[in-house]
Amino acid sequence: MVTRKKGGTRGRDAAPPKKTSGKKTPGKKTGARKKQKPDLGKEFKKIVLGVAILLAVCLTVAMIADIFITTGQRKSGGEPSKSNITQTDKPSKGKPGEKIKQILPVSEDMGDIRNKKPSAGLRDKSQRPILYEIFEDLDHSPVDKKTVLPKVRDDIPKIAIIIDDIGYDKQIAMELCLLNPSLTFSVLPFSPFGPAIAHKLSAKGAQLMLHLPMEPVQYPKADPGPGALFSSMTPDTLLAQLRKDLKEVPGVVGVNNHMGSKLTADSDKMNQIFTILKKKDLFFVDSRTSSTSQGEASARLFKLSFAQRDVFLDNSQNIPYITGQFAKLIKYAQKHGTAIGIGHPYRATLETLKIELPKLKGKIRIVPASQLVTILE
Repeated sequence: MVTRKKGGTRGRDAAPPKKTSGKKTPGKKTGARKKQKPDLGKEFKKIVLGVAILLAVCLTVAMIADIFITTGQRKSGGEPSKSNITQTDKPSKGKPGEKIKQILPVSEDMGDIRNKKPSAGLRDKSQRPILYEIFEDLDHSPVDKKTVLPKVRDDIPKIAIIIDDIGYDKQIAMELCLLNPSLTFSVLPFSPFGPAIAHKLSAKGAQLMLHLPMEPVQYPKADPGPGALFSSMTPDTLLAQLRKDLKEVPGVVGVNNHMGSKLTADSDKMNQIFTILKKKDLFFVDSRTSSTSQGEASARLFKLSFAQRDVFLDNSQNIPYITGQFAKLIKYAQKHGTAIGIGHPYRATLETLKIELPKLKGKIRIVPASQLVTILE
């Protein structure tokens, strides 16, 4: 018996190894190509996700920067950064009927006045926002409306709308003038474009007033700006400054106060001011930034043509609020025969007046402020 070795048998029975060439089979080559081809859908998703992440990071950085900037502005007396639609009323610590009002909530106590912070476009030469004071006493006016009503030939109620703080925005001043030529414009002295705007408004037939800066209770925290009159001034200094202010704004027929919660309460200073206004035959409209204003008493003493503000229109710069204030002005005019509203050159005020003024046709007459002043008896 011949015994075969397992190794030899396996060597004959096993299939010879296949020779492999350097070339790959077509199937394998196609598969390799498919693996290398990019997935466009996934790539697009990655791009979109990356853009979204980038936007989120940018917004986060912007919000953080805004918080730091706002904090710095508040410490330096600048504008807060929250929405200007919000407003806050705080009871006054000084006088029971007076409140602090801003279009934006603030944490600091503003004293016994209310300061209005306007939009970023209205700033003085040092780039600080222009402020104005507000004292609401619509239903408790010390002036007897019966004594200030002018004699009229008809029973149609009349309103005067005074636009304060003119001198910083040419475009909106002219847009307001185009709404109704009987609007009255009060120009700040030494404002960047005050004289130029005053000339243009006069050419359109608009009535001009001097928006006279006066010392507020919170000075120097609340700065009335260039040309301001202060209670610390001597009579000669005060009257010299007043003459400069009047000369700065050409063509004015009257005056109303910018701020002034402190100075208007000083009867001696008001008497000094009214001596000049009387000589120049100018009327005075008290903006009523203080419950203790001596404007009426001084006007009565000097037989100066006088009136006072009844409604502030735009304490908050949003259309629904201004619309409500405008309705108050109309209601007040219907009750008393006349009313004076004060607004400011804000876009929201312009848009509201565009809507509301056409509704007054045949019901309410808009007149220049000079037609609603009278000499008190």
